[in-house]
Amino acid sequence: MANINLLPWREEQRSERQRQFISILGLIAVLGVVVMWSIYIYYSGKIENQRIRNNYLQTQIRQLDTKIKEITTLEAERKELVDRMELIQDLQKSRPQIVHLFDEIVQKMPEGMNMIAIERKGDDVLFTGMAESAPRISNFMRNLAGSQWITKPNIENIDDDKDSGAARKVFKLKSKITSPSAKKEAE
Repeated sequence: MANINLLPWREEQRSERQRQFISILGLIAVLGVVVMWSIYIYYSGKIENQRIRNNYLQTQIRQLDTKIKEITTLEAERKELVDRMELIQDLQKSRPQIVHLFDEIVQKMPEGMNMIAIERKGDDVLFTGMAESAPRISNFMRNLAGSQWITKPNIENIDDDKDSGAARKVFKLKSKITSPSAKKEAE
């Protein structure tokens, strides 16, 4: 007689395939979790590395900012020092000018004239004085025009002196103080 197996072999085969499918599905799920975990670890490492780099850059930027502040303060101090040096040099240059100015006034002032005040503002000099007559004032202006240390004499005001009773004149004369070297450069 023939051996006939009446067992449900198709159901066993189906259940075997289902077990294989579930095991493959489980293996794929585990493999998917491993892949996702490795991707997560990879990108987490990249992000952490970038954070470290950003922190390093921020500390370097802070250090450079402090150096820039130091440089600006040093530049400001340097500018102040240069300004002071220029001021001192200008004062050193102008020291002999005052001496020569008074020497020139004494030499160029004619008889019958008195100075009341002499004011200096920068290179401008304002003479206030009294003279016995107007020609003495014009003589003083001519004398100043020939001076090496005083240039551009310009009369601002001539009035009669009401206090003296004589024909005396009160005047204001404006001019510029210079040096012979500056006068040569201008010419």
